[in-house]
Amino acid sequence: MLRKTLIIILHMLFWTLSYYFITRVFGVSTVEIIEEEINGLEEKVLITFDHRFTLATAITVGLCALVFYTNIFAFLKTYFQDKKTRSYLLKLGVTIFLAMGLSIILNKYVNYYDDPRKEVFLFPSFGLHMALFVFYTVISFAYAFTLEWFKNEKLRNQITQEKLKTELNFLKAQINPHFLFNTLNNLFSISQKHKIDELSTGISELSNLMRYMLYESNSSFVSLKKEVDYIESFIEIQKLRYDENDFIINFDKKGNLNQVAVAPMILLPFVENAFKHGFSMDQSSIINMMVDASDGNIRFKVVNKTFNNKGGSESASGIGLENVKRRLDLIYPKNHTLDISETADRFTVALNIKTDG
Repeated sequence: MLRKTLIIILHMLFWTLSYYFITRVFGVSTVEIIEEEINGLEEKVLITFDHRFTLATAITVGLCALVFYTNIFAFLKTYFQDKKTRSYLLKLGVTIFLAMGLSIILNKYVNYYDDPRKEVFLFPSFGLHMALFVFYTVISFAYAFTLEWFKNEKLRNQITQEKLKTELNFLKAQINPHFLFNTLNNLFSISQKHKIDELSTGISELSNLMRYMLYESNSSFVSLKKEVDYIESFIEIQKLRYDENDFIINFDKKGNLNQVAVAPMILLPFVENAFKHGFSMDQSSIINMMVDASDGNIRFKVVNKTFNNKGGSESASGIGLENVKRRLDLIYPKNHTLDISETADRFTVALNIKTDG
């Protein structure tokens, strides 16, 4: 709150000083030197300012401020998101044209109504007033791009910190992961030797999970195919816990998953949540999942029944829903939508990530 108040004060000070400087430097009407005889002959300089120029400057600076803030908080804000240069320049050009036109009308026909020159573009300091629009528009560019740079720099630092925090969560959850990974490989060989198929499947899929967590999750982005393979390994392990007749899992995959990149471990928390709350010992359970990589978007949807299993274990990856929401905001700002809805017996997650913007 204090920071916002300080910024407002600084902006008010900027416009006040600008107005004062323009009127003091360019608004001089006459300069007279008068002599006064007070304890000898003294000369004094008497400066008279043009009050109509002062009013004209107030009108022009006010309209310049309108263009200034419209450009920063409306036009450039939109441009930084969609990068549509032609649309931005058109909106800015129309706004400046209208503001200049209004300034000319107010100054020519209201403030300098008795000027003998009848031409529309001829009144005192016309060129200066038009130049002010160009000057303040350039200042708005510098101001907005500086703000955007600081915003991106802050975002980069947040992503770095969030990544370090996530990696720390992985390390805490893994308990000497390389040792466990090698041990799983040995157990897999033993289970195959003794032809224990379910154990072999479980160990194999768990090895895939650990391999992904160890070697892939440290990258900023991985192929969507790897993320989906990771989810399928997780599903196969979960299937070992439940009877196939009591727990039905449908996973529909569309598009070329190899051609799309995604942040690692960004989809799994939603699947974990579905398994955590979507299973009941007394009723049949079903989880429907869909991933679609097409048209420059990743669409991911999970729908499960809800049984309010509060006694379920925490997320195996150490990443909960709140954490993944935060990661989405940091990694895909303005480029994703996440809709989570819950009814009495159904929980739905719909995630869309724009990958071509």
